[in-house]
Amino acid sequence: MAKRMNADQYRFLGWDYMDGPADACSKREIEIEFFDSARTTLSRVKFTFDSGRVVAAEGWLRSYQTGHLAYPAGS
Repeated sequence: MAKRMNADQYRFLGWDYMDGPADACSKREIEIEFFDSARTTLSRVKFTFDSGRVVAAEGWLRSYQTGHLAYPAGS
């Protein structure tokens, strides 16, 4: 049975790091993480675009934990 994604946040790493020439019609892939804060689940989905259209989407869902890290002594 597939689980339903009830995301309330998302994140993705921008394409501003790419060195190559821009070609909007070429095949591209991007991974987006969707967060469900109430259930503490994360869905990572890889979208594949070809000629500006989504041609595939696949991913997984899993639980996650968050917290704060203490500053190291002497910082």
